Amino acid sequence: MKKTAVFISLALAFALSGCGNTWSGVKQDTKRAGQATGEGIEKAGEKIQEISK
Repeated sequence: MKKTAVFISLALAFALSGCGNTWSGVKQDTKRAGQATGEGIEKAGEKIQEISK
């Protein structure tokens, strides 16, 4: 019974640490995607200004 409790505790700890790493990666990816979108919008605005001259 004690071995089962230890095994379950270790499995839960590994699962939670994996979820934490995944969440951190999602936040980083979202930040990079937002920055890339902003740069794309900025470039599109510059092109529109060039065309309208």
